[in-house]
Amino acid sequence: MPDIDDDPLQDVESAVRDVESAVHRVEEAVKDRWSWLQQLGVIVIGVFLWSLPGMVWHSKWRYAGAYGVTLDKVHIDKHPHDCAFLAAPLGEKYCHYERTVSTVRWATSTTGQPIVSYDDGKTWSVFEPNANVYVPKISTVEEVYVSWEKKDD
Repeated sequence: MPDIDDDPLQDVESAVRDVESAVHRVEEAVKDRWSWLQQLGVIVIGVFLWSLPGMVWHSKWRYAGAYGVTLDKVHIDKHPHDCAFLAAPLGEKYCHYERTVSTVRWATSTTGQPIVSYDDGKTWSVFEPNANVYVPKISTVEEVYVSWEKKDD
């Protein structure tokens, strides 16, 4: 038996409010969803931030500070790409490159002659400096070279 207090109009209004509420929740969910472009941007920024410490650590200013030379005295070779997976021909090359750092040092010998070392101070030879150039008495780094050595995997 139908209840006298039941009003069909109230039931319809209640149902309409429920539908409006559901539509509003769906609209909010769609509005809050990121586009593919935003997702791609987040990925690119993430990759950049992931590689940032390596780029900063092996930068010219870091080597200049570590060896006490000016930026123009730091020479960094470009990283070769022939071992890269995506380099032609595509696929694994079973090799990689390791960074090598070498310095040119100079000093004044015990006999007062200017000497230079191209192998980080292991061997020394006498040289004739340019005019008006002061050669320090103790071993001092004059230039820094960063190059790449190919290694087979």
